[in-house]
Amino acid sequence: MKSHPLTVRRCALFSLLVALCALVPASAAETHRPVKLLVLDLELVGDVGDPALEQVHERRTREMSELLRRELARVPRYEIVDSTPAQERIETLRAVQYLHKCNGCELDIALELEAEQVLVAWVYRVSQLILSLTYEIREVPSGQPLRRRSFDFRGDNDEAWARAVKRMVKELE
Repeated sequence: MKSHPLTVRRCALFSLLVALCALVPASAAETHRPVKLLVLDLELVGDVGDPALEQVHERRTREMSELLRRELARVPRYEIVDSTPAQERIETLRAVQYLHKCNGCELDIALELEAEQVLVAWVYRVSQLILSLTYEIREVPSGQPLRRRSFDFRGDNDEAWARAVKRMVKELE
């Protein structure tokens, strides 16, 4: 009995697919582990306003940085790296420069903490009403930017900052 050429091709294709399936893991979760991400504190740049706002801004950047870490911890793609062991070094560096543009100091910290990527984020304050939140995720140790985005928002208050942070995390999901 002679086989039809189309049937032979189908059998060969089916055999090839079965062989390829044997090479693929049962689930994507088996091949994708979370990326170790160091999330540095938000920084405030631009017109920081009246000096009387300094304590308000310090509190707000600290609280919104914690919100950012909590929200990102829920994203399966990331494992948030604890920055506590390097906190003294971070504060020393932050006292003299912004970490989002410190020529690689953020990468050194991330290497020290065994992170695979580092997220730096800053709020640029144009005025009491107009602000933008920018983030950049960089590969460690190369410093290669992997993702970068800015979000404009209105209002220099806790609610507006929190909305901007949550919007940023939603985009990273």
